[in-house]
Amino acid sequence: MEDSADATPEAGKAVRLQHLLVHANPSADSFGHAIVNAYVDTVRGLGQDVVVRDLYAMKFDPVLQAQERPGSDHWTASPDVAPELDLVNAADILVLVYPIWFGLPPAILKGYVDRVLGANYSFHEFASQAGRPGLAGKPLLSFSTSGAPLSWLNEQGQPLSLREIFDVYLWRGFCMKQSEHVMIESVVPNMSAAYAAQQLQRVREVANRTSLKLAGMDVGPVAFEA
Repeated sequence: MEDSADATPEAGKAVRLQHLLVHANPSADSFGHAIVNAYVDTVRGLGQDVVVRDLYAMKFDPVLQAQERPGSDHWTASPDVAPELDLVNAADILVLVYPIWFGLPPAILKGYVDRVLGANYSFHEFASQAGRPGLAGKPLLSFSTSGAPLSWLNEQGQPLSLREIFDVYLWRGFCMKQSEHVMIESVVPNMSAAYAAQQLQRVREVANRTSLKLAGMDVGPVAFEA
């Protein structure tokens, strides 16, 4: 999936709703890429736009530098972060797609949170839910995959723990509109074609409902799914 971003609408044309999809998987043939493609095709089929940021393909640097820490009187965005902030500001929804590794998202995605989503937003502002410019009032939607079955994950308390320390924590701290999460279990190399197709259909259904909701249609919440 190619990245696309054109934040300048033509004169006289309405600005279309825009999804910012951030993908974190190093394997070009991963099931995560299939999720991205299914989501993008559905959203664009409904007349909305998607900008895809494939962090590994971009070789995104996840390491926060000392001069990037918030609170400095002379803070400026790093050259690689500034265009990402423009995309965040232009988006109507933030969508994350990632695998679960050792109970958490990949480090590169955490680095994106540190350097982009949290850019110049202090822990005081986060704790008080001051509202992160560019994110406040916007929904957060996540798709995560795991090779383990849901029954085992639930025994470890992983799904709810991840949701609390990542989705809900970010949603509240950045003062976003809501947080929704779709977890896809048992994603392994030898999974059946029928199972893969079933899960991608789930993705399309969520993308459809989400797009309609963004457009102002009352379709109800996209619940936490596992």
